Amino acid sequence: MKIKFIGCLCVCGVFSSGLYGQGFPSVIAKQMLERTAKEKAVARPAKMYSAQAARLSHLHRLAQDNFEELNVMLEDYFTLNPQKASAWQLRENKKLQEQLVRNWLERDFYASQRVLPCRKGVSFAVSRRIDFLQYIPSSARLVVFGEIHEQDWMVNALETAVWQLKKVYPHRNIYYASEFINAVPGEEIYLLQGEKDAEKLVTKRPYYRAVTNRMIEAGVRVVGLEDPALSQELQQTGYSRNFANTPLAWRTVSALGVRERNQYWAQIIGRIYEQDPEALVVVHAGLGHTNYNQPNPLPRLLKKYSPFVVEFTDLRLGNFNTLLEKYAVFPLDILQEAVTYRIQQSQQPVFLLRQMKDKRMALVAGCDLNIRRW
Repeated sequence: MKIKFIGCLCVCGVFSSGLYGQGFPSVIAKQMLERTAKEKAVARPAKMYSAQAARLSHLHRLAQDNFEELNVMLEDYFTLNPQKASAWQLRENKKLQEQLVRNWLERDFYASQRVLPCRKGVSFAVSRRIDFLQYIPSSARLVVFGEIHEQDWMVNALETAVWQLKKVYPHRNIYYASEFINAVPGEEIYLLQGEKDAEKLVTKRPYYRAVTNRMIEAGVRVVGLEDPALSQELQQTGYSRNFANTPLAWRTVSALGVRERNQYWAQIIGRIYEQDPEALVVVHAGLGHTNYNQPNPLPRLLKKYSPFVVEFTDLRLGNFNTLLEKYAVFPLDILQEAVTYRIQQSQQPVFLLRQMKDKRMALVAGCDLNIRRW
């Protein structure tokens, strides 16, 4: 869910809160540009390597457009009311905001210097039906799905992936670990048993009760990830238009809140592997938790399990991944094929797929496989 705080603090472009100001991503980027320019000014020519000069030139080009692509992708992490946060929260969150911006700028620079190799590092396809087994490695232990919340086609596609994995690995324990299900504290991993459990534990977003029940009925091992205390507060507060102006927003959707929730979830997933080393775990969470460009995304916290990240996007809902759209541009023949499919069967969804062939391109794109509805 994309949450925007449209208040006087946001309109002026920079939040002010005592010692720790909060600003849009472009504000931090401009500060980095100023520091880099000062370093160049005081350094001797021999010390200014060509790569450093190229980075500075790249930053200047982005500044001419006021870092618009950066703002589009990251602004939601900068639009909370700082007056609702503690000094510690502001201080820690600012560090993470700077890391978010740094990650974006570094990966944008990397890709800008290797445009053709980056495009060659992506395979493109168009399809009416997704065969996930074509893309998810047979050696996968952890498959992480990042979504935009409460979109039917994304949930349906994730279910398709689980059914396909369950069919091809009938003797393997497949777990569905969801941020939309409350965790049950305890040393042993709690597996949901039926509709009563779904009714009791899927409270933060009741929309996901249906898919939770279907997973249970299909024999998938269903595990909750969300901190139950936090979920209860979210249920009581609700995602209102004023949510970004509450203290709870700092504990949930700020860069700091996302990090802390990821750490909580990662501990539970780690316990699944401790108790079932051969498990195949499918994680269901929002894009802000799964994208490689985040400072502490779930895939990084669970790196030892060799995660494969699948990301769902829909440009009609917003451009949540400007790096992907900038450097993994669909070839004309793929788009023409998609148009043909749409004309032939206007009632059927058409999916555009992008698979990153190597990890470096995946870091730029934020995922290993991107699925976009046409």
